[in-house]
Amino acid sequence: MTRFLFLCSSARPKGNARLLAERAASVLPAQVPQDWIDLASLALPAFHDRRPAGTGPEGALTEVWQAMLAATDLVFVAPVYWYALPAPAKLLLDHWSGWLDAPDMAFAARMRGKRMWLVTARADPDPTVTDPMEAMLQRSATWLGMEWGGALHGIGDAAGDVLTDAQALSRAATFFPR
Repeated sequence: MTRFLFLCSSARPKGNARLLAERAASVLPAQVPQDWIDLASLALPAFHDRRPAGTGPEGALTEVWQAMLAATDLVFVAPVYWYALPAPAKLLLDHWSGWLDAPDMAFAARMRGKRMWLVTARADPDPTVTDPMEAMLQRSATWLGMEWGGALHGIGDAAGDVLTDAQALSRAATFFPR
């Protein structure tokens, strides 16, 4: 059964990326479960690279890992900050590096076959601004044997601006499979 996990990472809880993701998620069938985690509000531990002796999730990351296990689809909901993912999303990806070597975690095997998505908003109208973060996630998905679902981009600076981006809202209505 399909289950979506939205991993939000904006410094603004109801920011443009989140509003766009909510719009896209609103057309999912009612029977498709949705979990929303605000990574920016969690006390995520710092990443310490202990490879080749990786460690499993600790603290708030345990909740994130459990939600990731249950999900079929992982959606990174992230505004563009300096041409990259916000710090909480990048920190999660850093922890993935440690989880790859964690005994008995089977991180890569458990991620294989899931689908990864990106929903983002940017202030800059230049569509290439999102290329670096989209490439990062797409390559990560490919390396882990995940399917790349795609990216939904909106334009907005002040809170709520993305709701005036007619092109993004139109695409949001058909972004996720039904």
